[in-house]
Formats: sequence, structure tokens, C-alpha cells
Amino acid sequence: MNKFLQNVLLLSLVSAVFPAQVAAHGGEDHSHDEAPQVQVSGDKPSRLTDGSLFIPKAAQHQWQLRTRKVQQAEHQRSVELQAEVVLDPAFGGLIEAGQLGQLQAGPDGWPTLGQQVRAGQVLAAIAPLDTSLDRSNQQALLAELDAQIALTQDRIRRFEKLGTLMPANELDALNIDLAGLKKRREFAAKGAGQLVPVVAPVSGVISQVHKLRGQVVESQDALFQIVDPSELFIAARLYDTSLTLPANPGASARLLAGDNTNSGFPLQFQGQGLQLQQQARPLWFKALPKAASTTASNTENTTPQLSVGQQLTVVLSTGEVLKGWAVPRTALQKLDTGETAVWVHQSAERFIAQKVSPLPLNSEEVVIVSGLHDGDRVVVQAASLLAQVR
Repeated sequence: MNKFLQNVLLLSLVSAVFPAQVAAHGGEDHSHDEAPQVQVSGDKPSRLTDGSLFIPKAAQHQWQLRTRKVQQAEHQRSVELQAEVVLDPAFGGLIEAGQLGQLQAGPDGWPTLGQQVRAGQVLAAIAPLDTSLDRSNQQALLAELDAQIALTQDRIRRFEKLGTLMPANELDALNIDLAGLKKRREFAAKGAGQLVPVVAPVSGVISQVHKLRGQVVESQDALFQIVDPSELFIAARLYDTSLTLPANPGASARLLAGDNTNSGFPLQFQGQGLQLQQQARPLWFKALPKAASTTASNTENTTPQLSVGQQLTVVLSTGEVLKGWAVPRTALQKLDTGETAVWVHQSAERFIAQKVSPLPLNSEEVVIVSGLHDGDRVVVQAASLLAQVR
């Protein structure tokens, strides 16, 4: 009995211990439990699991990262137009050949790109190329004029011998005819092989040289193009023909760039055409000097250096009012999905990408119409560096 009681006590002890261990995990599945949030530490920029960025203060100072606190306000709406730099017809010149001939250098040598020229300056000369028929006609004309001159001189000698018997008015008429025939022969003789000068119609800079020295050209062949760099127009195309513009709309332009963030320069509206070109309304602008950085030694304005045919983007004010948050174009970034976003400074070392809907405001700023809140701190400098953090 003692042995039996010992076995019973041993089984009771085992059943009391093992069921307790099974009950401790009974019905529970911890395979999908979220791991406790890892506290970020260290001095290396990194991307967190939720897509936000951890940027230490040291990295922010090294990148010269800057933010701006935004506030919703009303702004004048603008539209972006494709534009191109064109010649001012009053200050640009295209020189063409006036006749068939061979090009020769002018008194100042052969014109080169970038050469400054003045109106009336002889740039080159054309040596006419006469065919055998032209030379035959020229010789026949000279022979005919020589014969007429000889006959007229003979008549004058005979009339002079008559003395007072010959009326004076008839003798004067013969002398006049003789002088006219000599002039005709002089001009006809000079026309054979005389150089034809090529003259600059306006002052400016040689921007194109179409022909080579010694090349044979025909009538209306383009020879040189002259451009005045200070007299250029910017031709824009407005495809929304239903849009009503103010009498003197404000506008600015910037160079065409892939990131679309480069600064621009102001424009002055010149006028618009009443005939559509490629289903668009043509608008003409004039570039204005852009204010330079104000320093003790440099307070002058600078005019943008433009070239004929250069592609630009014109930002034109429509007069419509938009309500939103104004931020620099440098704040806009493209996500991997192709959507536009800005980086918002959420805490001291944490940044998040916020999807936004921007509209153009001017050449340097856009208006965010949705996606932000008053008081958000938007990264306006070094935003492109944040997108590279992995």
C-alpha cells in the first residue's frame, strides 16, 4: 500500500505541474504580434519603416537644410506657357545675295560669328558670273554705243563747219546726245565684272554665316544673319484661347530645365496676335533686367543672356485668385510613383513626404492648393537630398 500511495502521489504531482504550464499558453498565437518599436539612435540618416526619414542634426547642418513655416493665403493664379526666343523684326537682319556670283571678302575680312557690325558696313562682295551669252550681249551693246558716239561726233563736226548757217539749238542738242551716249557706254563697261557690295542693314552681332568665302551663290541665297542681343522677343503660345487676360498681365520666364526649379526673370507684355498659330494664341514679351544680389560693390541689374531659338517657360498671371500655401519650386520633389510631394519637418530629426497639388504662381514659387496645413514646416532647401536617403 505504501508503494501504491507513492505512485498516486507521484501522478498527482505530475498532473499538477504540466497542466499549469500548458494553460499558461493555451489558445494564444504570438506569431503575428508587432515587434516593439525600435528606438532610432546614431548619427546616420536613415529611412524608417513607415516611410519617414531620420535626419540627425549634424546632417541637417552639413546639408544646409532650411525649412519655412507656411500659412494659407490668397494668391494670383498663373499659367505656364511654352515659349521661344525670336528676333525683333525691327532690329534683326537677314542678308541675302542679290544676284548670281562668287563671294569675296569685304574690306574688313570675312565676317565671323560674334563679330560686331554697324549698319551700312560692307561685309562682303559678290563678283558676278557672266555666261557666254551675257558677254556677247555686253560686247554688242558696247559696239552699238561706240557706233552711235562716232556718228554723233561726225555730225557735230559737220555742223560746226557751217558756222552761223547752222542753228545753235540743233548743235546743243547733238552735244547733249553725245554726253548721254558716253555715260551709257561708261556704265555698260563698268557692269561687266564689277563687284556688288554686301551691306549690313542693321547694327548688331553676326549670329550666322551661311556661306563660305569663294562660294558661288544664287539670287536670294542667305548669306549672313545679324542679331541685336538687346532687342530680342520671347514668343509664347497660349492654347487656352478662352482665357481672358488682363490689359497688361504680369509675366516672368525661366530657362527650360528638367527639375523645373531654376529661378527666372521678369517680362514685359508687348502684345498678342489675333490669328491662331498651331491652334494657339501668340503672345510676345520683352525680357527685363533681373535684380542682382545686393552687395556693397554690386547693386546693378543684370539682363539675362538669351539666344535666338532658345526654349523657355513663361509664367503668365491670369488675374484669378487662388487660396493655398506658397512655397518655392525647390521644395517640390517627385516620388517613385510619379506624384509630387514636399518634405515636412515633423519633429527635430524626423521628416515625412507629404503629397501635394501645386499650381504655378510665378517663376520661383508655386501655390499648394491641397496637402498642407497651416503651421507646417516645409523643407525649401536641400529637399532633393532627403529623397536620396535609403
